[in-house]
Amino acid sequence: MVSIELKYSIRMLLKKPLFTVLTMLIVAIGLGLTIYSFSLLNSLVFKPLYLNNDKEIVAIEGQFDQNHLFRTPIDPYHLNLAANQLGIFEKHGYYTEGTTFIGGSDSKHPALFYAQKMNSAYISWNMFDIASVKPFIGRAFQQSDYVDGAEPVVILSYNAWATYFDSDSSVIGNQLSLDAIPGRIVGVMPEGFSFPDSAQIWQPLNENQINPTQASYTGLFAFAQLKDGISIKQAQIALDGINKEIASTLEEDFSWRIRGNGDYLLVMPYKQASIKQYYNIFIALFVVVFLILLLACINVSNLLLARVNERIKEVAIRVALGIPRKKLIIQMLWESVFICAIGGGLALLFAAYGIEITNNMFDQTFAVNNQKPFWWTLAIDNTAIGILITSVVAMILVTGLVPAIKAMNNDFNAVIKDGTRGALGKKAAQTGKILVISEIVLSCVVLVMATILLSTGYFASKADYGVKTENRLTAQLQVSPDKYPIRRNTEDQYQDTLKRALVYTNIKASVENMPNFTAAAIMSQLPGTGEGTSYFEIEGRAAAVYNENPYSNNEIVVGRSWDALGMKLLQGRHFDHRDIEEGVYNLMINESIARDFFPDGDAVGQRIRRVGRDGASNTWNTIVGVVSDTYHGSTMRSSSASYNSYHPHDNIGPMRMYIAVHYTGNEADAINALKQAVADIDPAVGVYHVQSYENLIEQPMKLLLSVSKIFLFCGVVALVLAASGIYAMAANNILQRTQEIGIRRAIGAPDRKIMSMFIKQASMHLTIGLALGIVLAVALISYMSNSLIINPESYGIALVGIPGLIILMVLIATYVPTKSVLKLEPSDALHYD
Repeated sequence: MVSIELKYSIRMLLKKPLFTVLTMLIVAIGLGLTIYSFSLLNSLVFKPLYLNNDKEIVAIEGQFDQNHLFRTPIDPYHLNLAANQLGIFEKHGYYTEGTTFIGGSDSKHPALFYAQKMNSAYISWNMFDIASVKPFIGRAFQQSDYVDGAEPVVILSYNAWATYFDSDSSVIGNQLSLDAIPGRIVGVMPEGFSFPDSAQIWQPLNENQINPTQASYTGLFAFAQLKDGISIKQAQIALDGINKEIASTLEEDFSWRIRGNGDYLLVMPYKQASIKQYYNIFIALFVVVFLILLLACINVSNLLLARVNERIKEVAIRVALGIPRKKLIIQMLWESVFICAIGGGLALLFAAYGIEITNNMFDQTFAVNNQKPFWWTLAIDNTAIGILITSVVAMILVTGLVPAIKAMNNDFNAVIKDGTRGALGKKAAQTGKILVISEIVLSCVVLVMATILLSTGYFASKADYGVKTENRLTAQLQVSPDKYPIRRNTEDQYQDTLKRALVYTNIKASVENMPNFTAAAIMSQLPGTGEGTSYFEIEGRAAAVYNENPYSNNEIVVGRSWDALGMKLLQGRHFDHRDIEEGVYNLMINESIARDFFPDGDAVGQRIRRVGRDGASNTWNTIVGVVSDTYHGSTMRSSSASYNSYHPHDNIGPMRMYIAVHYTGNEADAINALKQAVADIDPAVGVYHVQSYENLIEQPMKLLLSVSKIFLFCGVVALVLAASGIYAMAANNILQRTQEIGIRRAIGAPDRKIMSMFIKQASMHLTIGLALGIVLAVALISYMSNSLIINPESYGIALVGIPGLIILMVLIATYVPTKSVLKLEPSDALHYD
């Protein structure tokens, strides 16, 4: 049987539908954004990675390289040493990631007639054991697969098996071309398994790589399970001790492994390691969402408190008639239960919709390279549902029980005797001031952060990178390691280098002979991509300390690649046959280096060399030309550079390069022509990540831009909540002082003076709220600036525009209700009920 209090609550809510709907929406938006953000952050950052085991998988690697935005691998020799001495790991293993081309013109599978680029994970034999996942057909790797001379073997992901082998189980035991080297398929992993990140195939590391007998140049990433009772913090304390031991015994050739204050082997949650560069941004997002939830709670509390204030006389009369206060509290609590429960249901729908949009956004972000981490698929799990239920209950208590108890503590005799809205007195007015200031602080923080992130992303996407991108198609090229091996420290090393270099030279010529291409550029990284800088020393001008030298981005270039990008040769000559001779090291610099360090125009003929923590390179490079400026890397990245040096590819012969072609006609024909031009030179050369130049430039920013869009939504929500909340609280506070306004007017105070009094009070609230809000916002932005460069214009927009907007909102929220009360006759204001 429905209680009288419940029926009464429903009737009172239906009596004011606008108030009811508005309050439910505020609850739904605040809770919906909270559940959405929790699901996002939990999947991407906070939830430990367990896979099929009950023990968390942790990552072990070196200190993140902020200069190049690289995760740093470690020497397995040192980790094996630490594992044996410390005994803190249950199990540990190694991996490195790369790309492998499977198939080719001799493939028996039609889908593999053209070699397909796969994200390949090279792993230690125990990886599947640590992950507690077995192939669903075939076998896992065995230790015998890791010894020198073992037959190359490969395990396929479920998706690769289904896509390229038509889910044919008879492929087990068949041979497959792996970078033109025959390898045998021994297993297929279960659907959805892509550990360590986005692997499509797995290949074994060599035993000598994972169990070296001494320190070496080998660099691998590690994963582990800690022993029972060992936390990540305890494990790091133990590793800190052995890091000092390693640093003290490390030979000079390997001193580069130790960074900062002896940091080397670092253990951290696996997911955190994978997004180290963006971790601060995600934490900032968590703070923003928490602040929005506070905004929603404050708004709902204020609305319900205002509603209680409006009904204070009714409550006083019911108390006077003998109705127990407990029943009245329950009746008012029921209103909050209805509002928060229905708002919570709507919040679940809002969060589910946001998650669907975000999953699609992530799929688009990683559509070109297929490198979306396997855990980046969001869902509302039981934990999120539990948080929603807990939040609804907490909101009911905060927004319902607290205002109800507060109302019950009033002097009802004075309320009945007076019958005016001024009966709540000083304490209510003080509470209103605190709430208004809180709204200003929270809304300022959220809006400033959202504006800075969004505008920074916008300016980065519109930045001038010094190249022409219209009608430019880009792709990545990879030569076959079987046909063009890297044999270091052998007599064949130089000839191998020239053979690889000749492939790119011939590809450039082949492309430029195509009728729908006007020019081609081949570089190690194209302008707009490729973050990372290195210090260089000018001959005769060495700095006292290596990091006081200037620094630049360094790229490898094939011949005259400038024309395809709209770049210009400003001084000197292009790369030519003179740069191929063994032992000759030439380079070109961009206009900014020439202007800033060779202002007399004498850059050509000067020599520079790279220099680092471990000293200077023995190789001096002679400047042979100066080209127009470009910007490498995103303008949002701290490791990007406007100083660029270009080296001829002939003496380097890289395995991978990027190509950009200027085409006429339509893009689809250009793609086919590009693939044909490469195949005419060597069908074994892989062509992948084919996309427009505009999309290539956007690629490094897509994740940040995606997060910026989330911040934008947070900002819009904060703006709506702040505008409605500030207006409601200001209006309610002024309404509570209706009797006071009537008295002031009755004794002759002019309306202008009364308006000025309220504006002055609002200004005080603004001063306090904006000061606190801006300080907190700047602190959070500074925290995020470790991950990206904030555009200077963004600061101006956010730190001037947002406070201006909030000032306007508060003044309107003060002026309009004050003006409304001033329209009343003083006698009416004195008895306003």
